[in-house]
Amino acid sequence: MTMAHCAFCDGAIGVESRETVEHFRPKSAFPDLAYEWNNRFPCCDMCQSNKREMFDPDLLKPDAPEYAFSTYFVANFRTGELEPSPRSDEKARLQAGVTIRIYGLNLPARKKARKREWERFVDPKTCLDDYNYRFSLADKFCNGE
Repeated sequence: MTMAHCAFCDGAIGVESRETVEHFRPKSAFPDLAYEWNNRFPCCDMCQSNKREMFDPDLLKPDAPEYAFSTYFVANFRTGELEPSPRSDEKARLQAGVTIRIYGLNLPARKKARKREWERFVDPKTCLDDYNYRFSLADKFCNGE
């Protein structure tokens, strides 16, 4: 499903981070969903450590049929920040903001890693699955930015 990338930040797991399983709806608040496949996602340590037991109904679920990175986010590669997409409606921008906050997607180390990954992304013919933050890279490249 995620090609060994975190379902939330898209960073590599198993190499740069310990592989974990994230319960989208926390076990503490939703114990009946603890073993449901559609509530469990491959996750990096950092996303899991930031989210802890938090949940918000506006949190984006990465396997939702309507979910697409470019619908909700833009990556600013000058600053390394993820931002809610200005092209999206108010609800989508709210959901993106909640997701950025809960998973800590704009922590300083993450912004630095995004900037570094953009500098490394040179040849669009290489397999995007080999890059961290591949969805934001593809969006930037495909838009000619």
